[in-house]
Amino acid sequence: MIPFAKPIIEEEEFEAVKKVLESGMLAEGKVSRELEKEFSQSVGTKFATVTSNGTTALSTALEAIGIQPGDEVITTPFTFIASANTIAMIGAIPVFVDIEADTYNIDPDLIEAAITEKTRAIMPVHIFGNPCDMGRIMEIAEKCDLLVIEDACQAHAAEFNGKQVGSIGDISSFSFYATKNMMTGEGGMITTNNEEFYDEALMIKNHGRGKHGGYSHYRIGYNNRMMDIVSALGRVQLKRLPEATKARRRNGERYNKLFSEFDEVIPQKVPKGGNSAYHLYAPTFKTLDRDEMVKKLRDNGVGSRAVYALPCHLQDTYRSINDWRWAKFVDYPDYSKVSLPVSEKIGATHLDVPVHPKVTNDELNHIESVFRKILA
Repeated sequence: MIPFAKPIIEEEEFEAVKKVLESGMLAEGKVSRELEKEFSQSVGTKFATVTSNGTTALSTALEAIGIQPGDEVITTPFTFIASANTIAMIGAIPVFVDIEADTYNIDPDLIEAAITEKTRAIMPVHIFGNPCDMGRIMEIAEKCDLLVIEDACQAHAAEFNGKQVGSIGDISSFSFYATKNMMTGEGGMITTNNEEFYDEALMIKNHGRGKHGGYSHYRIGYNNRMMDIVSALGRVQLKRLPEATKARRRNGERYNKLFSEFDEVIPQKVPKGGNSAYHLYAPTFKTLDRDEMVKKLRDNGVGSRAVYALPCHLQDTYRSINDWRWAKFVDYPDYSKVSLPVSEKIGATHLDVPVHPKVTNDELNHIESVFRKILA
C-alpha cells in the first residue's frame, strides 16, 4: 500500500535527538529557542514560540489576543475539528461560514454577512496547504476592526502574494503533527509580529510566567511547552522543508496534469496569488461515488481516505453543544439548523491521494495507471 503520508526520518534526526539526550537538558530550553528563531526567520515574522501541539498553539493564540467567553470567532466548518474546538474551549462561539467550492477555503464573500456586534476575530484555515485569500480577509478585518488568527497547521511554506502564510494575520498557529509537511510527531508553533500578543502567549503557555522565566507569575496559564527533544527534530525538519515543499508541488502538478484529461475529476484550485504547499492532494468527483473510489484505490494499493467527510457543524460535538460546560454561561447557536451546502458537498465528494515527498516516481506511475483504469 502506498501510504497517503510518510514522515522523513533519517540519520540527522536520530543524531539531533541523541545530542539532546546526551546533554541531559530535555525540557523546553536552548534548542527550542533556536527552533523559534529559525522558524520565525523562515516564515517572516518577528516572533515565534513553540507549543506542545497545533491545538495548544491555536488555543494559546486565541487567549493571547484577548478572545473572551461569549465572543464570536468566524471560521470554516471544513477543517479538522480542533480549529473550531479551540474557540469553544475558551468559551467563545465558533461561527461557521461556508467555503468556496473550488479552493475549499472560507468564502470571503460570506464573511461580512456573518459579522455581529459579538464578533471579535476571523480564523481562516489554509486547508490542505492551500492558502486562503488573505488579501480579502485582511481587508474585511481592517474594515470591521477584527483580529485575524491564521490556522496554518497544514500549510507550512504555503504563500499568498509572495508572503508565507503565518506572517499575514495578527497571529498564527502551526502544527508539527506526524503527518504534517514539517513534523516532530507532536508539537506546534505560534508566530506573530505583535510583541504584546507574543508576550501574552509566552505567559499563557508557561503557567503565567513572564518572558524571563523564574517563579513570578502574572496570569493564569497552562503547561503548553514543547520539549527540546521535539524541537531538535523540528530544526532538522525545518532544514528539509524547502526541498520537501518542492517535491510536494512537483507531485501536485503531476496530478493536475493527469486530471486535466478527465472532466469527471475536479482538483482543488489554488487562489490567484497563492502557492499551495500541498499538504494533501484532494480532488472531488462530479458523478462517481467517493467511497467506491476510495475502495478501488485501496484495492489497487493506493492509500486514500476522505479526511473531513463530516464538516464540523454536522459533528455530534456541535449538535450537542449545550452539554458543553460553557453552555451554562454562553448562548451557542443551534448548530443542527446550520446549513452549509458547499462544505457538505465537498465533504461528500473529496478524497486524498499520496502527494508527500517520499512518493517515488514508480509509485506515481502506478497511481496514474490506477486512475486511468478507474476513470476510463
